[in-house]
Amino acid sequence: MSGSTTAGDEFPIDQLAARAGMTVRNVRAHLSRGLLQPGEMRGRTAWYGPVHLARLELIAGLQRRGFSLAAIGVLINQTPSGSAEEALRLYRGMLAPWQPEGPVELAEQELAEWAGARTSPEYVEQLVASGLVERTGPGRLRVLNPSMVRSGAHAVALGLAPEAVQAVGDELLGRTREIAEIFVELFREQVWAAHVAAGLPRSGVADLRTAVEALQPVATQSLLGAFRQTMQEAMDDFIRRLSVDLAPADPPVDPGSAEPSPDR
Repeated sequence: MSGSTTAGDEFPIDQLAARAGMTVRNVRAHLSRGLLQPGEMRGRTAWYGPVHLARLELIAGLQRRGFSLAAIGVLINQTPSGSAEEALRLYRGMLAPWQPEGPVELAEQELAEWAGARTSPEYVEQLVASGLVERTGPGRLRVLNPSMVRSGAHAVALGLAPEAVQAVGDELLGRTREIAEIFVELFREQVWAAHVAAGLPRSGVADLRTAVEALQPVATQSLLGAFRQTMQEAMDDFIRRLSVDLAPADPPVDPGSAEPSPDR
């Protein structure tokens, strides 16, 4: 332990686990995997401090992002022990450009003003049921996907049925997930695979992050350009169908019953 720590900064394994929101068994598993450095032995008790707590919080955060313990171990072992936290934060931060807009907490009566469109209690309940909004207390809401909620509120304010708007939102999330997977696979094949083949060098992490940051506007513009084109094609098809609805084509004429032309 560092001599700069005080007795209040040091704690046995059960208190370390409690502060990290884990079980003692989880902490021991991280120790056995080499993900957590051992504590300082004093007699028969191992003592831990802020460095250990920070490592556990980092591991838990990476797990929430989808990193397996084995993958976290690889990242740690690729770097000197003194820079493990820095390296892990770089890998975690590599995906930062793709973070969605953060949740917004507000009072229920503030929702309409925040969204910039009229809302109703029924629509709020539908948002809660959909998982886009959750209640955090009496009269309090947490908007989990602000962009979707704002655009949905504007669509409802235009006169579209809330149920239809919700159905379209669900469909959009499903379809755009398929598109996102196309770009992720492109990144994996063209960028990430080379980094892994090179042995996950720390010097390459910054290049990875640069690539991710550059890919976001490219993917966004590509998606927007493709949507504009396909939307125009869909509207053209709609207009053609509308034309047929308004003025159905004349029924075909039986050749045998056709009147002779005037020049015969």
